[in-house]
Amino acid sequence: MLNEASILAVNAAAWRGPFIRPLYESYCFANLPATIQHVLTGLGESGLPDDVFGNLPRRYDAVVLFFVDAFGWRYFERYVDRYAFLRHFVTNGVVSKLTSQFPSTTAAHVTCIHTGLTPAQSGVYEWFQYQPGVDRMIMPLLFSFAGDKARDRLISAGLSPTDVFPATTIYRQLGQAGVKSYLFHTRDIADGAPMRALSENTTTITYKTLPELLVNLRRLLERREGPAYYLAYYGAVDSIGHEYGPTSEHIEAELDQFLVTMERLFLDRVRGSRALLLLTADHGMVEIAPQTTVYLNLTLPHFRDYVATNHRGEPLVPAGSPRDFFLHIKPERLTEARTAIAEHLQGKALVVETSELIAQEFFGPMPSERFLARVGNLVVLPFKGESSHYYERDRFENRYYGHHGGLTREEMEIPLLVCEL
Repeated sequence: MLNEASILAVNAAAWRGPFIRPLYESYCFANLPATIQHVLTGLGESGLPDDVFGNLPRRYDAVVLFFVDAFGWRYFERYVDRYAFLRHFVTNGVVSKLTSQFPSTTAAHVTCIHTGLTPAQSGVYEWFQYQPGVDRMIMPLLFSFAGDKARDRLISAGLSPTDVFPATTIYRQLGQAGVKSYLFHTRDIADGAPMRALSENTTTITYKTLPELLVNLRRLLERREGPAYYLAYYGAVDSIGHEYGPTSEHIEAELDQFLVTMERLFLDRVRGSRALLLLTADHGMVEIAPQTTVYLNLTLPHFRDYVATNHRGEPLVPAGSPRDFFLHIKPERLTEARTAIAEHLQGKALVVETSELIAQEFFGPMPSERFLARVGNLVVLPFKGESSHYYERDRFENRYYGHHGGLTREEMEIPLLVCEL
């Protein structure tokens, strides 16, 4: 069944023209970890509204979650009538519409799914962000300085993963309740410092291809002993969407093989497992064009004069992404910079002081000191099809035809598919 209440709620979440607000209080990705913990243990409360389960039981001793990076609601709508895998959830389960968190970015959502914390609480909010401990811009998920090609360079700078990411995860709590946790990641992700920290108290299984993932997951599910949680991260949809665009022939081919393979190698072979199957995404994606990206440091006079610097005199840029370009502006020039950038990007983007979004809980409630020390004080939110960023050859340059991070419906609307295996 389609959860009409969720669809109505997300459709009504309008904010400033083409943008929407995240629904942290109800239908939001942020509420998924608490829901999974409640289903497996009965402890705490289900974060998501009860209707996401329809007529299904509320307790299971096995939960399987497919975290499909960038599989936005637009893809569910486009392909539900074409693929049996998606129709199965409509016929035998529940399909709800959720919002992403803000920013609609992988860094915030990967951190949330492992810790249960919103960006405001975890302090991890974007691909590029400021790290006070080193007084520089970093890439949390690569654990390196912004613009670096190599991973884990922050280790040599004296940082540990807990200096950037939260120190606790949901897996310790699940383990204390007798639930074993299994994580499936590609090897490059699993071997990085962030995932080594975020996957403590789990068994990590790496994979190269989707069929390999599904066969190994199926075997684990079949021989399980006791309560278990299985989280499988799949990133190819996001990668292809970035490179070729979210409406390209390439993304259609990628989604075709994913949906067909999910039906043939998983769904058709695990029926009767008495497990709860969930599939969701961290965000969607919107079309952009590299040739139309507005680089503020190249096109806006006096841009460098507005930007705050670190103790070495280096500008604190960039933060965020071309779809949510966060700026660390000198406090005394904030109003001037906001006016100048808004005029420069008129018709292309909304320019908002971050304090306004914090007050309206766009990053989640109760912002931590860690978050407040990291986030910029101004954000550029491009409209659909637009992008704005900072240019530095071979380090900071938009080459993508699809992106995310902002507040358009294409970026913020995601599906939650639920059924019993």
